[in-house]
Amino acid sequence: MYNPYDFYFKQAKKEWYKARSAFKLDEIQEKFHLFDKTTKHVIDIGCAPWSWLQYAISQAQKHNIKDYKIIWFDIKPVTLNLPGLVTYQQDVTEQEKVKELLREQWLQKVDLIQSDMAPNTTGIKDLDAIRSMGLVEKTLWMYKELLKPSWKFVIKVFMGPGFEEFVAHLKTYFGWRAI
Repeated sequence: MYNPYDFYFKQAKKEWYKARSAFKLDEIQEKFHLFDKTTKHVIDIGCAPWSWLQYAISQAQKHNIKDYKIIWFDIKPVTLNLPGLVTYQQDVTEQEKVKELLREQWLQKVDLIQSDMAPNTTGIKDLDAIRSMGLVEKTLWMYKELLKPSWKFVIKVFMGPGFEEFVAHLKTYFGWRAI
């Protein structure tokens, strides 16, 4: 049974993470090694409450990466003052605008894209899952166009109708590394 005040909630507070989702990213890191000494440029999409962002910064610092840059795009206004972070209030479906903002940061390609975004939920599991996949589908252009050849990305998507087909599509396009 889901307990919003479980071990991970308490651990997040103890480690100053904004939310417990940082520990899910840590599990993914342990298995797939998203962050390493070459992960210098990261795009973070829709990361409020920004625990994934905090985790990415901690990994850059852990790997002693100098001059790392994390670009955060969100449709909501954000003002954060964290090392290596640049924030933009920007809808990522506006491809040319996103590319223009990246050029302002002297970036065309990045090492990693992470997305913890989610739709405004309705409480109807299947509908929320479909809306979650729709959001991810709208961002696929970023993974296809903005990642370096050694691409890495991690996305959150709700499970529901069409989930298996969606994962199969990702595996078809991105190959065996899409898990």
